[in-house]
Amino acid sequence: MSSPLQGSLLMPGAPPPISWWPPAPGWLLLAAVLLALAVLMPLLLVLNRKRQRRRLKAQRIIWEVSDSLPDQDWLAALNTQLKRHLKARGEASATRLYGQAWVDYLCRHYPRPRSDLLAPLGHALYQAELQLSPQQRRSLQRELLRWIRYNHA
Repeated sequence: MSSPLQGSLLMPGAPPPISWWPPAPGWLLLAAVLLALAVLMPLLLVLNRKRQRRRLKAQRIIWEVSDSLPDQDWLAALNTQLKRHLKARGEASATRLYGQAWVDYLCRHYPRPRSDLLAPLGHALYQAELQLSPQQRRSLQRELLRWIRYNHA
């Protein structure tokens, strides 16, 4: 079945090799995402560290107040620390608040406030005989830490 015409035909040549450039669009997208991650990750890590450092510094406001103080002095020290910090942040108007207005100010600045836990900072500070249980002290500290955490104080 071999004919002279078939014998004179040349065999087709091999196709040229597939080039690696330009890559498919998916590879370009993957390279762009990896480059963005390589640039943004150090920046995000630095920002996260700064935020954590600022939060820990603010939480120290609460922990610097000694638990060995009498209740009246302990509450006064907490109030002083909070107002000093607010003044440093530029919220000097808050430093002039006292009593229920001070508790209302604190409650306005974070979601689901527990005004019953913050109440000793308002009215109890001015009572002659004040007795807080260790549970009330811990609850007040936790609530103030929640306030600080939300306000990025």
